[in-house]
Amino acid sequence: MIAQLESLRAEKELEVAETIAELRGMDARIASLKAGVTLKGDLASLTRTDAIVQVLHSAGAMLSPTEIVSRLNSAGRQDDRRSVTATLNYLLQQKVVLRPSKGLYLAV
Repeated sequence: MIAQLESLRAEKELEVAETIAELRGMDARIASLKAGVTLKGDLASLTRTDAIVQVLHSAGAMLSPTEIVSRLNSAGRQDDRRSVTATLNYLLQQKVVLRPSKGLYLAV
């Protein structure tokens, strides 16, 4: 009886953990979309380099290239991951952005 209850509890605990992870993913996506909507219009007329810097400044936190692309696309731009990554490398060389850890960028 105890083993069955412990097993059932473990299953439920896993379900809860999966649900929490799913909710956190949804929250991150909502925040990304809201950030894009906030920047809509502001980013459309900017060059890719300026738009990326603006996204990073408005985030106030480190972002991955995927998050940057998502925010650019949410703001109505058509930038893809490859071009954003290349631009981030250029911005790193120009010391306009930092890469504090692998795959995460921050505006200076």
